[in-house]
Amino acid sequence: MTAAARFVRALATATAAATVAMAGTLLAGATAASASAAPLRPASAASATKTTATKKAKKTRITSHPKSATISRYGGTPRATLKVKASGTKLRYSWQARRPSGSWQTIAGATKSSYQASAASWANGTGFRVKVKGSKGTVTSTTATLTVLMPSNTPAKDAAKAFGLAGLSQGVDLSSYQYTPSAKVRAGVLADWAGTNGFAILRLGSGARPINHSYADACTNESRNTGNTPVVQDCAFATLSDQVRAAGMRQGAYWFNGWTTGVDTSPGNLFAGDFTPAKSAARFVAILKADGNYTKTSTNPLVIDVEAGGSFSKSSGGKKYTHALRAWTPAEAAEFLTTAKALLTADGYRANLYVYLSASVAEQKTKGRYAWSDVAGIARLWVASWGANNARVPASQPKVGPWSTRGGWSIWQYTSNLRISGSGVDALDGDLAKPDAWTPR
Repeated sequence: MTAAARFVRALATATAAATVAMAGTLLAGATAASASAAPLRPASAASATKTTATKKAKKTRITSHPKSATISRYGGTPRATLKVKASGTKLRYSWQARRPSGSWQTIAGATKSSYQASAASWANGTGFRVKVKGSKGTVTSTTATLTVLMPSNTPAKDAAKAFGLAGLSQGVDLSSYQYTPSAKVRAGVLADWAGTNGFAILRLGSGARPINHSYADACTNESRNTGNTPVVQDCAFATLSDQVRAAGMRQGAYWFNGWTTGVDTSPGNLFAGDFTPAKSAARFVAILKADGNYTKTSTNPLVIDVEAGGSFSKSSGGKKYTHALRAWTPAEAAEFLTTAKALLTADGYRANLYVYLSASVAEQKTKGRYAWSDVAGIARLWVASWGANNARVPASQPKVGPWSTRGGWSIWQYTSNLRISGSGVDALDGDLAKPDAWTPR
């Protein structure tokens, strides 16, 4: 082999070796990069990680159980929110109820940590519990019991027991609201509920609508107009008076205060015309005398009902006036009462006079003196004090302001949510009366 041939052979051999070496280096680098990007994990390591995750899940526990609650079927508090507090992982809730004579049933849609129980849906004595399910177990709460207070059929006995009052009688007050085309109250049912000396105080009329005002008759739905006096005789008064008397119940009559020249602040008295409390009293007495059930021997309570009324609008001289009927002042109520008494006694009738007030109004003071002191000297008190207004006698007797030194209340309207089965109507005003409520002072 010549020197030139040996040189070429040596060069080829060196080139091949270098190529192999470079290839090996590239392969080693690729393998290392692959190992770094996705390292292999032994089976024992994966199992350990899973075990650690499982240990992080908390055991399901109830830390605060639902509490029993008392609600009322009508008025007051008609619903209660039952709550549970729990700890754990991925908690889910399922509320259940057990009626007094049933078994546990799941409540559809009740899947939160709280549940609102309504008196309209659940009976007195229903039990409630909740199942709480988590990643580590299911636990069940203790039972919470729902007490549902229903209207009392014996308010006179209830008040006698609660306050030591003897000789109380019970009754209702009625108006055309209980004698609409869709509902006619049944006096006989009321009498059975009221029992001995039961009574009904009837709305004789009202001045709550302004003059020249069109309205729908509550008893017939026919169109009417007040005309030039803001006075409307209650369309149900005569009928109810006959029915109450036929059922053997005692009765009284009340007048809802209304628009007068003192109440009306519009120019020209657009709402009241020339009407006054004295003219209201004269109209009250005229309607009362016309009713054959009120005689010269009657001692029925005769009441001025002092309350605010609705808002009305009138136009005059291109301007619109809107006013709300305010409640009468003590002076206006006194004017009504003294006028009514004078007209009745002049004709030989016995006037058993009352004023109807809320307890808060009766307590009002002006410069340290009860605002209604003068009225307390000429009229008994029919006081409205409802408490929870759940058709049961409240836990305390009403405050009576200046009547506290005159024997307190004579008639107490203790609720506007009374329900009497079979009466033909829904909610009624319930009243209690003391033994001398029908005795004129």
